[in-house]
Amino acid sequence: MTFLHRRRLAPLALAATAAVALAACSSGGDTGAEADGGGPEKPDLTIAINPSSQFAPMYHGIETGIFEEEGLELEIVPQTDVAAIVSGVASGEYDFGFATVVHVITAASNGIPIRAVTTIEGQIQADDEGTVTIAAEDSGITDFADLAGKRLGVIGLSSHNTLTTWELAERAGVDPASIELVQLPFGQMAAALENGDVDAAVMQWPFAQDALDAGGMPLGYNNREIFEDTATTFINTSQQFIDQNPNTVQAFSDAMVASIEAANEDPDAARESLVSGMGMSEEEAQSARWNIGGDPHLNITAFERTQDLLVKFGDESEAAAVEDLDVATLVWPGALEE
Repeated sequence: MTFLHRRRLAPLALAATAAVALAACSSGGDTGAEADGGGPEKPDLTIAINPSSQFAPMYHGIETGIFEEEGLELEIVPQTDVAAIVSGVASGEYDFGFATVVHVITAASNGIPIRAVTTIEGQIQADDEGTVTIAAEDSGITDFADLAGKRLGVIGLSSHNTLTTWELAERAGVDPASIELVQLPFGQMAAALENGDVDAAVMQWPFAQDALDAGGMPLGYNNREIFEDTATTFINTSQQFIDQNPNTVQAFSDAMVASIEAANEDPDAARESLVSGMGMSEEEAQSARWNIGGDPHLNITAFERTQDLLVKFGDESEAAAVEDLDVATLVWPGALEE
């Protein structure tokens, strides 16, 4: 089954030209320089994110001074196009940026070397409610087996959410190629469901709450079905940035680990940080969900599973490029669980 075509990865491929010099100096096996215990080389950082409740730990860390204690000040740049975030990280426009495990692997297969340096919410728990597929109230869809021939709203045509839905649909006996993908920002998905523009959508919070309030039917929580006990969403940087700023990377990683642990201990306070951090209403913040309780460190499991899925659903050339990757090199060693 081969329908994850390279044309869907075009935005990532466009970044390859900007990243040629970076790739030339960072394509070897060494994935990280060691910090020397000093302060951050670059204390003022630009971080690009695709806004959702998953970033509650980071905003909580900012609000409670965790990043400040590490000598860091963050400028958060909202960006709904993850391919643009990857491009920006590779070119140096952003110091760090959000991307899923799918984006990190496909970027590498397109010659764009970025490294995962921290999770954003920890390893996925058995009760994770972060990513959810929701069907429209009048769609007649009650589970993944009903998605054949339906229109599915996704954040990106080659996104992690698309890949997990294909896998869950296939497990339910559906040919994933029969699902029509419609690319939409998370914030537009609830309205698209209600208006009949799509039949189902793969959503994040707080946007999922709007869809449920309108009568949407939750089909399942994608990540916990496939990626329990591993992390799929990361903050990433370039190998060049790691080489030039090892203390900064260590400080940022330490701050994220501490922020995730603090949010696990006091999720209500983490929810409240979304009001000032992301501009949510109090009601939206209170309904925010993410992977509370997860181990804040990375492991390689998600990279290995995703590599298998990309080979499974990719066309011949894309599958070959992904299959040849040593995915262990796509993670900064300091991010791995202790």
